[in-house]
Amino acid sequence: MADRKTGSAERLLQAAKEELLANDGYMEMSAVAKRAGASVGLAYHHFGSKTGLIAAVVDQFYTPIREIALGSAIPLAMDWRERERARTAALIQYFYQEPLAPLIAGRLAREPEVLDIERAHMEAVLEAGARNIAQGQKLGILSPDLDPVITVAMLMGGLRQVIDAAIQSDPLPDPDRLCRQLWRLSDGALQLSD
Repeated sequence: MADRKTGSAERLLQAAKEELLANDGYMEMSAVAKRAGASVGLAYHHFGSKTGLIAAVVDQFYTPIREIALGSAIPLAMDWRERERARTAALIQYFYQEPLAPLIAGRLAREPEVLDIERAHMEAVLEAGARNIAQGQKLGILSPDLDPVITVAMLMGGLRQVIDAAIQSDPLPDPDRLCRQLWRLSDGALQLSD
């Protein structure tokens, strides 16, 4: 029975994502339920409200970002500088490939439920990023004068704003060129020593 419940929740999440994409960030619970082959009551049972369902879709969107920033998506065994370049490239690739990214960066960015979910994920990413900056300082790669918390907030804010602008552009900027430009910005801000 638990598998069936999980299956219906996943179908509803996928249907909500499809509805948001098909309708420029708008959706109705009845349309989501119909697309998922479920009742509207089941949608409310799993997610409580339309807001709860949108929040679940956004949470699902941010989970891979946390894996890139916090998990094993980027091998720790890499040289610090190369690992951070790879992390930047992986973030760009994810935002370029995820169909919801332009909606979350654009129209949905103003929705309170999106802001709350994004804030929770970004707090975890910033916390890990500050530890990463401190590690770079211990390794002698980064200037000891940098405040890890302020530095990572500046870098992540800039990175996110640049990626948001890029994914809303038509045509999309070349991802490799964008990565090189972002890394030059990061390189200067981090005062990387050779």
